[in-house]
Amino acid sequence: MQTYPEGVVLEDRPCPNGCPPEDRLVLEGKDRIHGIEGIFTVIQCVHCHLMRTNPRPTPATIGAYYPEDYGPYQTPVVEAVVPTRFKLFLRRLLGLDSRLTPPIPPGHLLEIGCANGAYMEQMRQSGWSAEGIEFSEAAAEAARARHFDVQTASVETAQQPNAQADIVAAWMVLEHLHEPVSALRKIRRWVKPNGYLIASVPDNDSKVGGLFGAYRYDLHLPNHLYHYSPKTMKKVLNTAGWRVERILWQRNSNNLLWSIEYWAADNLNIRWLPVIRWLRSAQAASKIRVALGWLLGVTRQSGRMEVWARPADESTAIS
Repeated sequence: MQTYPEGVVLEDRPCPNGCPPEDRLVLEGKDRIHGIEGIFTVIQCVHCHLMRTNPRPTPATIGAYYPEDYGPYQTPVVEAVVPTRFKLFLRRLLGLDSRLTPPIPPGHLLEIGCANGAYMEQMRQSGWSAEGIEFSEAAAEAARARHFDVQTASVETAQQPNAQADIVAAWMVLEHLHEPVSALRKIRRWVKPNGYLIASVPDNDSKVGGLFGAYRYDLHLPNHLYHYSPKTMKKVLNTAGWRVERILWQRNSNNLLWSIEYWAADNLNIRWLPVIRWLRSAQAASKIRVALGWLLGVTRQSGRMEVWARPADESTAIS
């Protein structure tokens, strides 16, 4: 019998796209980032092909899997460092910039899952005003210390922001939402009619990541409740009243390297782990990681995609 942290309650939820209740089993896995107890199942809707973790911890109890040392909460303070023209040119040429923004003048930003405000600080340095929503009170307090207005809430419980946004940013957030369609409909009311939602999510359609099964890093069970492909991400956004304008693949090797490490920890002699960890994290291996990330990005196999979407006309949105 499986055990879970004290107080955690599991719930069974249907496909958020409203499909008939037909699903197939994909895999079972566990929390490999923090090692918190529990085994979780990933299933796939046979109609729209969206994959989800089910059953999953309820909104009121999933906090047990978000400890205070959860990685995104620890993002370091951003300093106003101006790169050289050559570095800017090289990064743009190689497409190494993550968290790209549409080419619009600075306006008002709402960041969902803003953690300690590091990205909002970057945008403020570029002329944007910003406010945020953050699930962790400790992380929200860190963002407030930077003089940002931040609600401590989930998307589902958040109040109307101070102003309509030109851009709503959600970096690695949509996969965490318990009810993504209803949440995305709510977010749609917070953005200007000509504004953007920009969001990064793991790309479950990555063939390279798929080689690792339950060891793949981007599963992140049970925190990731939905496991998107480009097709199913478009479907969910369209159902919620959004029109996808662009999908980009980030040039990043983290998903592959962490997946190798998870697999190696269970399947290889322990003496190989320092070598694998060196490749993943050592400064001396940074150029290898950049080259590998570039290759994975241009072949759409990095396991990380960024989506730009705009509110759809009411006549074309699917209810």
